[in-house]
Amino acid sequence: MQLYFTHLRRFRHEAWLFLVALTIFAFATAVPGVFFNLYLQALDFDRTFIGITTAASQLGGAIASIPAAALLDIIGRRRAMIIGAAASLASAAVTLLVIDARLIIIIQFLSGFGAVLYALAVIPLLAELSTPHERTTLFSMSEGLSTLALFFGSVVAGPLPGLVAPLLNSGPESADAYRAVMLASLAVRCLGILPLALIHDSAGAIAAENAPSGGTRRRTLSYFDPRVLLRLQTPIWKYALPVLITYFGGSLIFPFLNIYLKQRFAVDDATLGVVFGAINLAIGVCALLGPLAANALGRVRVVIWGAFFSAACLAIVGYGSIFGLVAAVIVIRSGLFNMTLPLYRAYIIDHTPPHEYAVVNLIYSTAANVGPTIAPPLSGLVQDRLGFTPLFGIAIGLYALAGVAYHYVSRSKRQS
Repeated sequence: MQLYFTHLRRFRHEAWLFLVALTIFAFATAVPGVFFNLYLQALDFDRTFIGITTAASQLGGAIASIPAAALLDIIGRRRAMIIGAAASLASAAVTLLVIDARLIIIIQFLSGFGAVLYALAVIPLLAELSTPHERTTLFSMSEGLSTLALFFGSVVAGPLPGLVAPLLNSGPESADAYRAVMLASLAVRCLGILPLALIHDSAGAIAAENAPSGGTRRRTLSYFDPRVLLRLQTPIWKYALPVLITYFGGSLIFPFLNIYLKQRFAVDDATLGVVFGAINLAIGVCALLGPLAANALGRVRVVIWGAFFSAACLAIVGYGSIFGLVAAVIVIRSGLFNMTLPLYRAYIIDHTPPHEYAVVNLIYSTAANVGPTIAPPLSGLVQDRLGFTPLFGIAIGLYALAGVAYHYVSRSKRQS
């Protein structure tokens, strides 16, 4: 504990500013996380359209990755985060102010650029603002603060539509109430840009100071070179397959979780906010407990059983009839499943040469994004015609298949 506080005292002023910005962004982002799908549903859009809007942002981000990476190399991490955050805010605001279906999809597609530019800059900026001595603590602090902020943001968000609805002469589950609450959350997110702007351009000097003598930083854009991908020593394509299967299965269900709970159990918005808050809290707590589970069972074994456990939990969520039980299982499953993600990523990195860290991480992230891009529109289409029941069956099968794939990976390398 004393070493932990020693690391906190070593944090640079710029690192604290980054943590403040991250906390504000996470708190405000929780609001549309709870209500955006319900808002679209209140506008009488069907599930297929809701799925397409979810995929549009993911697809836009994937296509924008190369120009975003090129821009990141030119303008640097801090400016990239500011521009990315501002672009995401602007696109979110416009999405809430238009009701034309085509415009919403176009804007969601364009919003992917801001999101990917911000995401590409976060980890490198954190690395630049720290030395190896306190870097682990800074990464853990950023994860913990963002998770806690999501928890409080979700809980606070729950009753807000009911509070603002009388002021708008509308119902608590109306599009006007949801829109007003989400626009207010965007105003809060704007405050998060200020700490980023206060981070001085000395970050580049800090990076040079922390880098090994004579070291050079590989340009981000070089990781998209096919020649680099074909010469990899790491069997990342084999490692990435179970990740792709896992995220595809989850993306059939979890982007629509708020709609499912309302449809199946008629929960109110306040209860929905508590459930989403509890999910984020469970994720944060289980992330801290992940190393203990890995030490007891082995990292890949935890990942394998996490996939099979998720399949069992989905059976209860999809076919259970008691809301309290279903909500508890959702929370527990979310925490335990998300505990496995950093363990598997660490396992991959341990079997990756240092010079391939960045490109392997890029491929891993791409595999994780395929499901969220393709699955939601398919899920919405099925929901409009057949409901959720067949989707749960497919998702359960995919999680079980992922467990088998993780086991195959573990057999090729001795567990650590």
